[in-house]
This record gives sequence, C-alpha cells and structure tokens, in this order.
Amino acid sequence: MNRLLVFFALSFLLATAYGQTNPKVAEMESQRSKLEQQISESKQLLTTAEKDTESQLQALSALTAQIKKQQQLVDRLDADVRATDREIKSIGEQITTLQAELDRCREHYAHALRLMTAKNSFENRLMFLLSADSFNQMVRRLRYLREYSTYQQKQGEELMAKQEELNAKRAELEHTRKAKQALLAKRIAEKKELDLRKAEQQKLVGSLKKKQKEIRDRIARQQKERNKLNEEINRIIEAEIAARNAEQQKAEGKADEASASTQPSGKAMPAYRQNAADKKLSGSFESNKGRLPVPITGPYLVTSHYGVNYVEGLKNVKYNNNGVDIRGQQNCQARAVFDGTVSFIFEHPQIQGSYIVMIRHGQYISAYFNLTSLKVKKGDKVKTNEPLGLVRPDASGNCTMQFQLRKDTQSLNPEQWVAL
Repeated sequence: MNRLLVFFALSFLLATAYGQTNPKVAEMESQRSKLEQQISESKQLLTTAEKDTESQLQALSALTAQIKKQQQLVDRLDADVRATDREIKSIGEQITTLQAELDRCREHYAHALRLMTAKNSFENRLMFLLSADSFNQMVRRLRYLREYSTYQQKQGEELMAKQEELNAKRAELEHTRKAKQALLAKRIAEKKELDLRKAEQQKLVGSLKKKQKEIRDRIARQQKERNKLNEEINRIIEAEIAARNAEQQKAEGKADEASASTQPSGKAMPAYRQNAADKKLSGSFESNKGRLPVPITGPYLVTSHYGVNYVEGLKNVKYNNNGVDIRGQQNCQARAVFDGTVSFIFEHPQIQGSYIVMIRHGQYISAYFNLTSLKVKKGDKVKTNEPLGLVRPDASGNCTMQFQLRKDTQSLNPEQWVAL
C-alpha cells in the first residue's frame, strides 16, 4: 500500500509544473519600480519652451533632469538583463545538479523495490521469521522487516522531494527567461523614448546657442543675486548664533563674556551652543542622513544640483548652487524634512511675495526658498513632513523651490541627506 501511494504521488509531481518567481528577479523589479514611477510622474512637469530665453532655459533644465532619470533607467535595465543572464545560467547549473541527484534517488529506490519485491510475499516473510533459531532472533527479524519498510518509504519521499524541487527550478527558469524577454522589450521602448528626449534637447540647445552671450550675462546676474541671498542667510545665522550663545552664557553667569562674544572680532564664527535638547535633536538629524524625506509634495524633478552646474550644450556657461532646485506640480507644497523650530522667515529682496523659511534642527538648519501662502511663523514647532507653504509659481506657471541645508553657516549637499 505504501509503494502504491508513493507511485501515485510521484506521478502527480511529474505531471505538475510549479510557477516560481525568482527572488533575484523580484528584487530587481522592486528596485526598478521606484525609478520608473518617478519618471512617469515627472513627465507632466516637462514644459513646452516658449520663445523667451528664461522659459527656454527652464525647459532645458527640466528636460536635462528627465533625460538623466531616463538614462538611469536604461542603464538599470541593461544591468538587470546581464544579471538575469547570470541567473539563468545559475539556475541551469542547479537543474543539472538536481537531475543527477534525482537519477541517483531513482536508482536507489528501484534497487530497494527489487529487494522488497523478492522478500515481500507473505510466504517469504513467514519463512524468514519461522527459520529463526530463537524467539529473540525472530523478534529482531520482525524489527528488521519493519525498519526496511520504513527505509523504503523514506526513499520514496526523498524521491518525491527531489522531483518537486526539480519541477520548481524548471518553472523558475521558464519564469526568468520570460522576465528577460520583458526586460529586453522594456529596454527597447525606454531607449527609444530617451533618444526622442535627447533629440528634443539638442533642438533646444541649438536655439539657445544663438543667445549664448545673453544667457551668460543673465546667469552671471542671477549668480550675484544668489550670492547676496546666501550672504544674507549667513548673516542671519551668525546673528542667531551670537544671540543664542550670549543667552546661554548669561544663563551660566558669564554676562561679560556674552557681551564680548556679540562683538565682531574678525575670527571664525563660534558654533551654535546647544543644550541637551538641541544635542539630542542634532544627533537624531545626523542619524537620518540619506533618509530625510523629499521637501516637496507630489511629483518632482531636481533641475539644479548642489555645487557647480553647467548649462547643457553651452560652452563655459555655469553657475554655483548652494542647494538643489526642485520643480514640482501646480499647488505643490514645501514640507519640513525633520522636526525643528522655525528660526527665521524673510521675503526675497528681488521677488515680491516669495519667502524663505528657515528651520533649525539643533545645530542644523534647513532652508526652503520661493514659498508663498505660508502655514508657519517664526518660533513655530514643526514635525517631519509638516506643510510650510505653497511653492510660488513663476510667470510661466513653473513651481520651483530651492532647498538648502547647513550646519551652522557651513553649506551641506542636500543630495547626501535627502532621499531624492
């Protein structure tokens, strides 16, 4: 009866294919899906360039950012295809090994069946028991027959397990091959779209090259404005640090030192004196480096990066950015990247109705530029992801916010801190 059950179970396994998702393929799909979603969402942020230079420059920066994302996806797809090829080869080798193990299991099981068939008739078992020299030997022979029957059953179960594992690997191989075909098809489609974006970019660059001197002068003026604004922010931070340190020293009974510390000395600015709560907040902020949330709601494109930026296709046209410029959709909001206190709010000197909000996180400061319809005021306590205000649209309707990070007055690269 046991052999009959094993036979039917084995026949069922041989006839059944197991749908198996390869874990590495699933992991690659998961890693790629975030990038694909960002590209899909950010397509709506691409604008049609008008004839004016500013509109064309903005369209170029958005298009360049989108091309960078698209190129990342194509590169990821290429890497995934190569990884899938390696996985297919690995699964093939595993199948070869499993097949060899299954063949050995079948040989052992067939041998056990032949032996059992020779001994398994009622007469043979009875004669085997009755020919014992003593009662104790008869008991031992009976135990032997039972143990051999159990051994035979275990061999049948091992055979079924190997067949099941082999079926699963074959199904996994088939799934991985199909995944590779899907990757190749997606790669072709994404590469085609990337080429179209690049052609559009080159057309726009060709138009802007005719205005290169005008663009260079415009960017130089904008750089001066950026520098003045950054100097103003540094002045605000220095004044805040001086006032805070004076307050702390006065509380410690050092009023004379506090008075002296507020006077310009020509030396490096002292660090922000932290109390226990500040130190805890600073430590928590530091521990979230690389994981801070995006400071804008909805789909977004990073159109300008930290440090020196070059205008695509234009020779020696560059500018320096102390933060990152992030373009969002209409009515998008700025949001706090971490718990903190609104330390200062001021209006942009050259743009009426455009506000800069500064939030202190212990020794760190986050700054959000080009906001309107503010939801916070100086002194407010804010939580991570709490809305601060709308990102102000420009004349073309584009909503772009600059985001900066500082440790005291030291500028930090937001792309090392925020999960952009």
